[in-house]
Amino acid sequence: MHLSGIMLDMLRGITIDDVTTRDMDDAIWVEVTENGGWHVVVMIADVAKVVPKNSELDRFAMSRVETRYYANGNSPMLPRRLADGKLSLWPGEEKYVLAVDIILNRDLSILETGLLRTIMTSEARLAFSDVPRILSDREHPQHALIKLISQLTSGLLMQRRSHGALAFYDLGRGLVTSEEGSVRQLRCRGDTIGYVIIQELMILANMAIAEYAVRNDIPILFRNHTARSATPERENLLKLLESMAFIPEVNIAAVRHTTYMMLNRAEYGPVIMGHFGLNLGAYTHFTSPIRRYADLVNHQQIRAYIRKEPLPHSKEEIQAIASHINMRHIENDRAKSEYMKEKAYKEAELAIRGNRIEDANDTDFERITKVLIREGKDCPEAYFDAFLKRLAKLPVICAGLVLLQAPDGEKWTELKIALLEDIATAPQKAVSVFDIAQHISGWQMPVYEVTETTRSNLPAFTAISAIRIGDREYRSAAYEDLTKKGAMQQASAGLLATILGLPAPNLKIRIEDSPASQEEITINASKDPTINTSKDPIFALQEYCQAKKLPLPAYSFEMEGATNRPIFTCTCTFGSSTSTGQAGKKQRAKRLAARAMIYTLVTGS
Repeated sequence: MHLSGIMLDMLRGITIDDVTTRDMDDAIWVEVTENGGWHVVVMIADVAKVVPKNSELDRFAMSRVETRYYANGNSPMLPRRLADGKLSLWPGEEKYVLAVDIILNRDLSILETGLLRTIMTSEARLAFSDVPRILSDREHPQHALIKLISQLTSGLLMQRRSHGALAFYDLGRGLVTSEEGSVRQLRCRGDTIGYVIIQELMILANMAIAEYAVRNDIPILFRNHTARSATPERENLLKLLESMAFIPEVNIAAVRHTTYMMLNRAEYGPVIMGHFGLNLGAYTHFTSPIRRYADLVNHQQIRAYIRKEPLPHSKEEIQAIASHINMRHIENDRAKSEYMKEKAYKEAELAIRGNRIEDANDTDFERITKVLIREGKDCPEAYFDAFLKRLAKLPVICAGLVLLQAPDGEKWTELKIALLEDIATAPQKAVSVFDIAQHISGWQMPVYEVTETTRSNLPAFTAISAIRIGDREYRSAAYEDLTKKGAMQQASAGLLATILGLPAPNLKIRIEDSPASQEEITINASKDPTINTSKDPIFALQEYCQAKKLPLPAYSFEMEGATNRPIFTCTCTFGSSTSTGQAGKKQRAKRLAARAMIYTLVTGS
């Protein structure tokens, strides 16, 4: 044991927790070694001294598995007289601890790990929110220590990220990642630095304990985390997390959902399976024995080992405990999900009754949509109007819910038709709806028949899509486009209308030729094909004109329909030819008109 010559009865540390925390089970201390490395001591309450195996308290903790936290308090794993009192590391009080003593080299690699059961006294109880103020106040008693710890943990974080851990922190917005790489936002953004300090030192201690247990052949509960088969390469996952630094806060939930879908739930087990989120071979939980039963079991094992006593748990017992904890976590998460879902439904019902639908944000509007669909009635006028007003910017999940689950009713049918018309202007949305249908309706993705033909010497693609739902097969009409992807997207939109039994939206490009004028430009792409059909049609047409030294096409717009559902008609004039495109957005209408003009040039009509 190192402890830099400090007398064991003088062992000291500080605690850093959330401002409301009363069950403080870990304290920290950091020093610089003579060779420029680091000496880290993480002291954890000696809970196993008070809660031995098979005691009444042990059975009580096992039944609860963990402390559960709520908006206005918590339900502790151990009785409060222990969790918040006798075991908690309150400042100025001597407490028994298991100290994890770690020596780091200059490059932050672990040189040595020692374990000792001893007594410590906390010098200060700090909150996460105190850390920024202490760092900026050189006169604060804890300034030098917190500055040193902050320097070390910044290095640990950078090292973990360079080694591929799914770690991201945004101090400005209070965004942090868990050990598994899932994203959460702290309630107070000023907590971020303190949160990072504690998380980095706890990960270091847990990793050191896992390696210690492996080297000394001590059966413990390892914390394992695996990725799903659909998970992309780690490099792409890291880029996804890094993208959060540049995206608006309203889109953070989408990133959080995406990462959640990619990764499996972390679990406990008696054997090492690796930790994907941390990118570690072996990892465990040891630093929260007041709050987590897995940590308490590991304390019982490690404590017995360093006291040279028989280990309380066999490997078979560790397996049984792991299965019990994993199952309870699933049950608790399911119960929490149901509670949050019902709470959200009640809030949505209040919004409906209070006529606050139009002002709802996207998340609340989605909940309102689910409530109305669940009622099985036709949608109310207020929802109908609010839906149409936000149609152009409607989250695709709401579109999917209405198209796939809305009951029969005149208003619901009108909304479905409006959605199909909107999808006609952006057929890629139809593919997204089918993706949603996989999750909420159990559909398979459509299959496509695509044929390639040639107009002059430029390719054109025709696509038909089909899907089987139950014992019935649905097929779309044939749709043609200059790109394979475009043809498939249009076929998807047509298939969606077929499934719903509604008229297919107008996905055809309308081409109109005006009479030849005196000033005529002779263009025939079939004789001189230089149009790149793989590019955006507006740009491709402009590029063609520049290459041929021809006047650029002119675009004009007309608008009709209601202000909340405008229809733009764009006319593209190029020499003696005109073509039009119609859509709910000006740029989309312009793109359709340009694409229609390219058809005119390709076919020579």
